[in-house]
Amino acid sequence: EMEIMGKVSAFVVHDLKNHVYTLSLMVDNARKFIGNPEFQKDLVDSLGSTVGKMKILISQLKGLPERQTLKRAPVGLLSLARESTRLLRQERLLFEGQDVEVLVDGEEMGKVVLNLCLNALEASAESQPVVVTVGMAAEPFLRVTDRGAGIAEEFIRGGLFEPFKSTKAKGMGIGLYQCKQIVEAHGGRIEVRSVVGEGSTFTVRLPAGRE
Repeated sequence: EMEIMGKVSAFVVHDLKNHVYTLSLMVDNARKFIGNPEFQKDLVDSLGSTVGKMKILISQLKGLPERQTLKRAPVGLLSLARESTRLLRQERLLFEGQDVEVLVDGEEMGKVVLNLCLNALEASAESQPVVVTVGMAAEPFLRVTDRGAGIAEEFIRGGLFEPFKSTKAKGMGIGLYQCKQIVEAHGGRIEVRSVVGEGSTFTVRLPAGRE
């Protein structure tokens, strides 16, 4: 039981870390645009949403979603990608493709998109955009591509999606493991192609149609 609680706590801390990053971006933007009435309204809404999510994480300390506990609803995958990353630096994100409808838990799948984009941004130089592509090829897919340092094939095979293993000096090794668990809970899969020195592409494939 202690081992399970430790793993659950690690996931909660990881999600909280992402929310803290989001709050820090809000502070940075507030320094530039606080005098704009539209920004003020958006800031209040975003703060309320982010703090609410943090409260839920702290109070519930729940584990990874099982298939039967997902709150599925029809959603446009491209719209979900934009909404999940709207507080990131939009000038570094390039969205393309079509708004394919999928039946997913938007909250959980949003975590997947945010994690993949954060990783891609961290891996990329400031001048290199991260490309988010959504489409349909036998099944709906979402692809995140960066032009960063890439990942060694040995690590992809032996540790990339395992918990508590990371290529980052201060990484927790939680994000990609959590992504894989969430995607698989939806009946999908996550794939990676990477070349050291050239970059990486993570592709989330989800079931076509509605279950």
